[in-house]
Amino acid sequence: MSDIDENKQIPHIFNKRLDESTSTSKLKGLSIYSGISIWDDKEEIEEILSKLLRNIGLIISEYSGNPKKRCRDVNHWFNEKIKAYSDIKRRSFSGYATAVFNAVKWPRENEKKVCDRDKNPNFSEKAKLMKKLDDYCEIRDNNGCNVLKNKNECLKFNSYIKRKKEYFSGQITNNCNPPDCKLEDYKIDENCSLYNTDITFPEINCDVLYKKEVLQEPVPVIKERSPLEIGFFIIVSFILFYLFILFLEKFTPVGSILNRFRRRKYDIKRNIERVFDDKHSLYNSDTITADSENKRYYIEYARPHN
Repeated sequence: MSDIDENKQIPHIFNKRLDESTSTSKLKGLSIYSGISIWDDKEEIEEILSKLLRNIGLIISEYSGNPKKRCRDVNHWFNEKIKAYSDIKRRSFSGYATAVFNAVKWPRENEKKVCDRDKNPNFSEKAKLMKKLDDYCEIRDNNGCNVLKNKNECLKFNSYIKRKKEYFSGQITNNCNPPDCKLEDYKIDENCSLYNTDITFPEINCDVLYKKEVLQEPVPVIKERSPLEIGFFIIVSFILFYLFILFLEKFTPVGSILNRFRRRKYDIKRNIERVFDDKHSLYNSDTITADSENKRYYIEYARPHN
């Protein structure tokens, strides 16, 4: 899987612009310009300082989002440009560079300088590795939020972190030999160093991150019916059932079947009632006959009153 393309990231884009050609006209307006003319390689120095002036200006016009990092980039670029010269010339060039740094100020910020010149410029191989570490940390921070876009972006971020961790580990193994070299010396800030690798090279568990999101998907809420809705539903159901039966009776063969069933039921009921009435009548007649035969008459004879 391909990971983050460093060529499309701000550090690489800005670094490419630092070497673009530019006019020397603005440099000629500075007070230091007269001192440059004494050097045999005047034109080369003129070109470097003109680019330096332009590069600091880029921080104001186009790259103000991370000015401290951009200033470190410009200082590193200038150090690389002058490191091939003798110590005497490097000190002189650094003096000119300091004047250029002091000349470029933020607009409407009480004449505050955009950048400061490194007090202790580093021309060793360690400086190159530090520059790469600085670039890596900026790319890491700029792309950190992408892990929340989707799982694929999260995996790309992890792949980049792993690749850079392996690269810097290899560089330290091959080039940093104690006691002359210490991991603590490779530090940009607390979040960007080669001795605290857990912070500098964080690993994201993309499976857990996106599994958690799936588990946290909202569960559909089943709305409970109110008593009024339930009552309305029951009434409507009865009406629909009645209409359905009526339809079957009027317009389908089921109606004739139901009618025959009702007639048969009525006939059976009528026959049962007739039998019951006959039995009841017979019972009443038998009772009267028996009573008439067994009835006793009591006659009291009394003396006549005088």
